Amino acid sequence: MDAISMVSPLFHQPIEELLPVNKGFSSNKKYKVKLQDGTCYFIKIGGIDSAEKKKEEFHFMERFIERGVAVPAPIEVYIIETHAKCVQVFSFIEGTDGEEKLPCLPETYQYEIGVEAGKALAKIHSISLDSPSHTWMDYRYGKYQRYLRALKEVKNIPIDLNMVNSFIMEHKHLLENRPLVFNHGDFHPSNLMVSDKGLEAVIDFERFDWEDPYHEFYKMALFSRNVSVPFSVGQIHGYFGGDPPEVFWNYYALYAAMVFSADIVWANRMTPALIEHSFHRLKTILRGHDNFRFYCPKWYSSYVGERSGNHV
Repeated sequence: MDAISMVSPLFHQPIEELLPVNKGFSSNKKYKVKLQDGTCYFIKIGGIDSAEKKKEEFHFMERFIERGVAVPAPIEVYIIETHAKCVQVFSFIEGTDGEEKLPCLPETYQYEIGVEAGKALAKIHSISLDSPSHTWMDYRYGKYQRYLRALKEVKNIPIDLNMVNSFIMEHKHLLENRPLVFNHGDFHPSNLMVSDKGLEAVIDFERFDWEDPYHEFYKMALFSRNVSVPFSVGQIHGYFGGDPPEVFWNYYALYAAMVFSADIVWANRMTPALIEHSFHRLKTILRGHDNFRFYCPKWYSSYVGERSGNHV
């Protein structure tokens, strides 16, 4: 059965148009639904095995709306057992994703949108996990070790990972006694809807997890700063209400280093033809930290006009 036949019974009137949304790497099928009266919705269709996590995602999105975070309104989660599918229905947000829109805007406006995004992220992180079943050290370092073992799958890596891994081992202690809060899991411009008016919504919470709040910023090192440095600086300023505490950069550098093995393995498995893009991203991180001799990346200190990175 095609998608329109499967989801038509979920709506109160006939579907006039069902447009695939092909951006991103999610295994879910995504569509813009337009009904005959012109009302539009955004839907995601995934496997039924993910239904409980998707219901939980809806629950937290409702809480974020209560906290004043701009997110798509979660309408309903439907289970279609005859097709073993789970369908999420959201309000449709007008705008363009930030990866596409931000470079077209003046730098001052990019910064302001970053400030808005940082404030939204701080509210997202306001929900904490009171009784965790694991420590952050066990969870994050265990994940790092699994990806390190998986690196054996990849040949001819043009990066000195021994240097990166030595930096991680020297700073592993930072993983001790960290708070666990709700993390979006993929917070960067591609998952922000932006218009000429500003930040319209934070979208795509499907990778949410309970993590150190500073861990969320590794996507800035990997993606956001390559899209827009002014946005990235603004996000930090919006999140912290100005320059971050110096210790933040220690964590930022550690989490940027820990993503090297994961990004290479993921690229090799999911988009092997594009693995050179991964190497380029990671080399950019190395240059920004002068091979991890500095905690604070050069793009930040240069933008704010002072050398705020302390030497390792």
